[in-house]
Amino acid sequence: MNAVLDSETLNVLRKDPLQAALTTSALTDFYIAKQFPDNKALITSVDFDITGTHCITTSRDESLRIYDCASGTREQVSYSKKYGCNLAQFTAQPGCVAYASTKINDTVRYLSYETNQFIRYFAGHTGMVTSLQRSPNAQSTSMVSASMDGTVRLWNLDTVKPVCTVNIEGGKNGVAAAYDPSGMVVAVAAESQAIQLYDVRKMTKGPFTSAPIASKLTVAGLKFMPPTGDYILLAMSDGSIMLLDAFQLTTLAVLSSATHNAISPTIAPVASALGQMQQQCFGQKITATPDGRAVIAGNDNGGIVFWDFDTVLANSGSKQPPAVHAPNGTWNGSHDGPVGVCAFNPLLMECVTGSQSLTLWTSIY
Repeated sequence: MNAVLDSETLNVLRKDPLQAALTTSALTDFYIAKQFPDNKALITSVDFDITGTHCITTSRDESLRIYDCASGTREQVSYSKKYGCNLAQFTAQPGCVAYASTKINDTVRYLSYETNQFIRYFAGHTGMVTSLQRSPNAQSTSMVSASMDGTVRLWNLDTVKPVCTVNIEGGKNGVAAAYDPSGMVVAVAAESQAIQLYDVRKMTKGPFTSAPIASKLTVAGLKFMPPTGDYILLAMSDGSIMLLDAFQLTTLAVLSSATHNAISPTIAPVASALGQMQQQCFGQKITATPDGRAVIAGNDNGGIVFWDFDTVLANSGSKQPPAVHAPNGTWNGSHDGPVGVCAFNPLLMECVTGSQSLTLWTSIY
């Protein structure tokens, strides 16, 4: 393909999906605008900067790659061969990212990708980091991490010591954490035991509400549904998605497709909670549109599916067991292997997905 995107595609990408709602028709017509066959192993995370113009990926080939999402070009690649890399996040500091180590230790590393030098190290976790997210507040220097050591930690990027450390009951069997859109609440899921909500200003005082998770599956990762965070998406170890009411913490629905539940022939079944979370890339396979109109997920067969959120809600409720919803559609195109990551651009009409290659999707609407 061409080195840059054509002018028509660029004009589409510059649309603001918060002003032009992503209808079911628009989602159905998403197509592949650009592919990058850059990696030699599965892409394990993707994150956008606050402008939506750049994204960063990590991969099991231990590379960090930065792409210009508006022009469709790769800008930079660096490697973390000694420590490995995962869950990279842009920070409020321009030119800087934080990412989790996957080898030697479980330190979170703060890197200037402009100089390729480390700024500082956030040490303390004694198990693999399973969640890492910067605060959604654009000017904030805070981030949250969770680990297989059973703890959740709040950090300030300006100091090496955690702001606070919270021991999560049942967390040594797998724990995931995420900010709500306001940045004032952190949700924590401990394996398959409970979902808990914490006020970031007083996390050490315990959750202000919690509820059991109505599943025996391991929670691989979690996300709040944009734009208001009224719902929570739990990425489960079998590839399905549990939809929770963020206030009552009740399960409203399960989003699932046959190909979600089928284990890829290239990925061997695993028994440990960590192995199950890694197989689902710590919940990185799922995303939502910025206007909250749809949930999008990657499949092990290389396809991308979506659910119309209004349709899901209209056919869901407090009835137990919750209704299981098949996808409302599949995008026109696919990867050549299992999809490890999906992320919808917060500002542009664009979704980025990754297997061993990175794909930029957009719509003609």
